[in-house]
Amino acid sequence: MLRAVFLSLAVWSVPSMLAAAPALQHDTDPVGIVGGASVSTCGWPTTVYTGGCTATLVHKKAISTAQHCGIPSSIQFGESAGDGPSVDVLDCVGDGSEDAMLCELAEEVTQLPVTPVLFGCEAEAHLVPGTPVVIAGFGQTSYGNGGGTKLWAEQTIEAVEPGRVIIGQAGDGTSPCPGDSGGPVFVQVDDGSWRVFGTVLGGTTGTPCNSAADFQRIDQVVGNFEDQTGLDITPCFDGQTGAWDPGPECGNFFAGSQAGVGTWSDWCSGTPASGYSDACGPAFGDGGGDDSGGSDGTGEEGGSDGGGASATDDGATLDGGGSGVDSAEGTGPAEDDGAPAEGTGAPASGTFGSPGADDADAGCGCNGDPRRGRPTLLWLLLGLVGVRRR
Repeated sequence: MLRAVFLSLAVWSVPSMLAAAPALQHDTDPVGIVGGASVSTCGWPTTVYTGGCTATLVHKKAISTAQHCGIPSSIQFGESAGDGPSVDVLDCVGDGSEDAMLCELAEEVTQLPVTPVLFGCEAEAHLVPGTPVVIAGFGQTSYGNGGGTKLWAEQTIEAVEPGRVIIGQAGDGTSPCPGDSGGPVFVQVDDGSWRVFGTVLGGTTGTPCNSAADFQRIDQVVGNFEDQTGLDITPCFDGQTGAWDPGPECGNFFAGSQAGVGTWSDWCSGTPASGYSDACGPAFGDGGGDDSGGSDGTGEEGGSDGGGASATDDGATLDGGGSGVDSAEGTGPAEDDGAPAEGTGAPASGTFGSPGADDADAGCGCNGDPRRGRPTLLWLLLGLVGVRRR
């Protein structure tokens, strides 16, 4: 059951800590978020603002964030609060984790390559102490100061546990702060693209903004989220078993950095993206599975058309970014799955925004058409009339 979690100064989001490719360099001197640095326009574009917390675009119709932030009413893209496009949130699921949760968006975001959840064999390979990572978020630059601007930083995995990953060490000068809650920790995989595996819960020592950080594992929520929403947010894997099962959307993943490409007026056109992934077996179209059907997909995924990703022999980032987005087409509201959740930000227990008791059978008679049986009653009445005449 989901439960509200409040640690001492735990409401964090990750300012960002990069570590994977030596080529990634700070654009500016550290400006806050306890050692974080600012990003250029469209830098770490899948890190989004929720109005007090941070989230990550993990699928064209889903984000990851923290339960203790409450259900956001919407997310906003950009480098600071109020400067980018926004998308409404429908509902959130957090079953399986102490604090991580996944939320369904009201419409698809097809203009950006997403940063998917680290899963299956990729999690086994990269969730290892000592692995360099990046954190990013809209939190404060020091306790009680700043906030609302996207920052990033490099860090390192210190410990891996079944439900959480500890990032950094106390006093090392790079730490999430209030406002970074729900924010991502990224790891770069072999083809140069990125995965997200945790959401900020808080610190581990009670020291404000100067502590080893507790990131809740998102993979613990994936199966329940896919079951409850019907969305396939693990397009390369079976969402229940973690087995390699690539579908047509197992590619076109974000492969950029803090140095963005394009502007938000064109949805960061040209943002680097990967080709089809062959991380754990043949890529889609090269003998890999189709990742369709069951709880891991409904077959509605539309291949790479519009996503711009195409498989490459060496898995290198496609020239020009490969985002291949055709303006804003296909980004209108999805079919009505229910009313958007209220953005109260209040913590809740149980699955956030979960519907009430199942009333699907109310008034149906449970035996098909309620009109069924009326002819029988008519014949009975006619029979009684005939008896009286006799």
